[in-house]
Amino acid sequence: MSENKNQAFLKGAFILVIANVLVKVIGAGFKIPLTYILGEEGMGLFSTAYTIYGLLFIIATAGLPVAVSKMVSESRSLNKYKEVKLILKVSFMILSVIGILGFLVLFLFAEDFSVALNNPRAMTGIKAIAPAMIFVALMSAFRGFFQGHQDMFPTAVSEVLEALGKLLFGYGFAYYFVTSITDDTFRINFGAMGAVAGVSMGALLGFLALLIIYVLKRKELYKNVSETEKVRSGREIGKKLVLIAIPITIGASVFSLTNIIDMAMIMRRLEVAGFSASSTGLALYGSYTGYAVPLFNMPPTLISSISISVVPAIAGAFVKKENDFVSNLTQKSVKITLLFALPCAVGMSILSKPILSAVYMNTNAANTLSILAIAIVFVSLVMLTNAILQAIGKVYIPVVNMLLGGLLKIVVNYVLVANPHINICGAPIGTNLCYILILTLNIFWIVKLMRVKFSVSSFIIKPLICVAVMTAMVILSSSIVNVFVPFTGRLSSIIIVLFGVSFGAISYFAMLFVTKLVTYDDVLMLPKGEKIANYMVKIRLFKK
Repeated sequence: MSENKNQAFLKGAFILVIANVLVKVIGAGFKIPLTYILGEEGMGLFSTAYTIYGLLFIIATAGLPVAVSKMVSESRSLNKYKEVKLILKVSFMILSVIGILGFLVLFLFAEDFSVALNNPRAMTGIKAIAPAMIFVALMSAFRGFFQGHQDMFPTAVSEVLEALGKLLFGYGFAYYFVTSITDDTFRINFGAMGAVAGVSMGALLGFLALLIIYVLKRKELYKNVSETEKVRSGREIGKKLVLIAIPITIGASVFSLTNIIDMAMIMRRLEVAGFSASSTGLALYGSYTGYAVPLFNMPPTLISSISISVVPAIAGAFVKKENDFVSNLTQKSVKITLLFALPCAVGMSILSKPILSAVYMNTNAANTLSILAIAIVFVSLVMLTNAILQAIGKVYIPVVNMLLGGLLKIVVNYVLVANPHINICGAPIGTNLCYILILTLNIFWIVKLMRVKFSVSSFIIKPLICVAVMTAMVILSSSIVNVFVPFTGRLSSIIIVLFGVSFGAISYFAMLFVTKLVTYDDVLMLPKGEKIANYMVKIRLFKK
């Protein structure tokens, strides 16, 4: 039984991983050419508008989809199918109101937001992204509903279409304004505005996809509904949704708000360090947020699939008091996340300069990316451990931990960014320290509340051995390419990245079996796991 549940959990995560890979590829097709036509200043304006939107986006959608997913999973586990239908109806009404309010706040107060962030040129971009609030809020209701059924396909489809809409419309609008306006300032301002307008169009496409899927699957979803079933009232369901969502939203909002403060602080502290806010400071900020941060965000976004899948899986089992399954799934999900995030973090840190050269033909953000990349491990594990604590109903613990981490980040950035020798590198240092603190506190509470045991050997020593061997192979392959490849510039960087990733991945994969970090039982969790595991036994990768 638990094996089937494990497979359902990993199948859902796998579907979302594939979708997120596609989204990232599409996003690269949007963001990378965008850097060429907008430049560092334009990317600074784009990032400012998107960061403001991100705060309200978190407020509107961070908690309720998780709450919907959790409640739907619990009701289905208890065979309360009529209640599942009512949960969607109530959540849709709540999120509709939130989406409309979010739109009004962004659109009506765009000028105030841009002035407060010391970047008044971002006003038009903030207005252009405002409509996305409505469609994203409505999408969240459907996504939480389907995720509660452990059906990740609708979410995956909507994410891909949303990314495609952003690419086609955002890049199209940006290109039109940049090529048709002659004044340099207006050209950059309206180019950035066009780019963020694509976010709104993408959100509309994503919502329409979910609506169509829901209409097509409605009969199947509600085939077990009994009209005689006793259910809680809409008011009770709404109250519970809000009670679950509020602390999750606060936790996410605290960190998003910290990022807003962080952004305004970085610009001002760079001035203290001697960099002009109107040009050099904005370029440094644009280089960090427009070049380093998007690359850094790729691995955690993929790993977020595990966090999304783990909430309904653990919530459904927890409500039925299946404690052994909950403990086992917690260990497995942490292990999978760690083994995926660790090589991504170290590899991106080592290869930061050739990666930036290969992707953007711009290596100004190499130092910040090399520092920031290490945080991939901590960010990924924080996302997962937050989800685990939320799934068992301990929704306030991540709030406190995120608040403490956010405060640490502000303090570190305030001190380090103003140092002329550290300047913008202070921001990724603050990010690392922030997430290390949050992760430490989250693990403490998971061990204390759930009695989950994390082996030092399996979760620290062996993974570090594997990544150390990988690091040596990446450095060695890069050195060989530098000596023997006659090319320079972007082509050389591409070859370095390809060789480094290939040799690093092969050596890391091999070390997982040498150190016995991957076992027969681990592979059994995969769909078709028994067949795959038996084949691995046959070729002597491990013993049964």
